[in-house]
Amino acid sequence: MTLLLALYVFFSAVIPASALEGSQTTAATVVKGDVLYWEGEELIVKEFSGHEERLLVTAETKIDGVAAGRLKTGDKIVAQITDDRRALSITLQLPDGR
Repeated sequence: MTLLLALYVFFSAVIPASALEGSQTTAATVVKGDVLYWEGEELIVKEFSGHEERLLVTAETKIDGVAAGRLKTGDKIVAQITDDRRALSITLQLPDGR
């Protein structure tokens, strides 16, 4: 009886914790394309496939390679985004020779 109680307590603590860990991981998606324009806090990007993406840019978004502090139309970027389209990081891609 004591063994059954110990197993119950063990599994009731371990299984929910491992299930919770899996639900907290958020895989980032990579978007590569050209900046079309800004609309409020959203950056509209045309992927190389032709599909348009709206990326939510927040104060927490890390932007690399931009000297003036803001991306402009025509900039080529690589962005890591969450499932809810929030940009985690945006990197300006410079062509060779610049």
